[in-house]
Amino acid sequence: MSRLRRPDPPARTPVMIAGARRRRGAPVALPVLVGVLTAAAAAAAAAGVAAPAADRIAGVGAPAAQVPGILGRHVFHPLAGGTLSLAELRGQVVVLDFWATWCPPCRRELPRLDALNAELARRGGRVLAVSIDEDRENVDRFARRYGLKLPIVLDGPNGVARELDLQDVPLTLVLDRDGQVALTSSRSDAAGLQAVADAAHGLIAGRPVAAAGAEGGRP
Repeated sequence: MSRLRRPDPPARTPVMIAGARRRRGAPVALPVLVGVLTAAAAAAAAAGVAAPAADRIAGVGAPAAQVPGILGRHVFHPLAGGTLSLAELRGQVVVLDFWATWCPPCRRELPRLDALNAELARRGGRVLAVSIDEDRENVDRFARRYGLKLPIVLDGPNGVARELDLQDVPLTLVLDRDGQVALTSSRSDAAGLQAVADAAHGLIAGRPVAAAGAEGGRP
């Protein structure tokens, strides 16, 4: 059975899934674009943002080509009840944030993502917070403590996180209206969250995502 290890609080929290602990090398991961390296992306890379190969999404072990299908067919279980799938949200820009109550950077970023959800909801987007906790009560307590209004789903360590071979939490994916991954970020500091917000607002406005070199401190 898959399990999650409650780690010490580094800048990003490695995830233990299927008994294998996976770490990223750098202590802080900058937001990265998914796709072909363009001139704009090359300039962004020089500023500290890396554009990965087309077959890889940062923070995800599954091949990039499989990620939209995995996300599209997965059924989530919101804390509010019922079920939800990303296929139902096709046509909206979705910020998909993987988090856990035992992850200190996650706890810091959720209130700010809650505010972002309120902004996006007025323009045809949303933030979906995917908890990989095993204990529903912990998630309920966290949501009540911070007065979170954004949609929260409890997916556990054996859900889509395992299918994606998630390597870090927090991990945020910005999905365009077609469900394709436009941006990923493992940062929970102001610069990382601003890059996520800029990408989401840009996609809603019909602009292509342009990564900005967000140098900064630890999340």
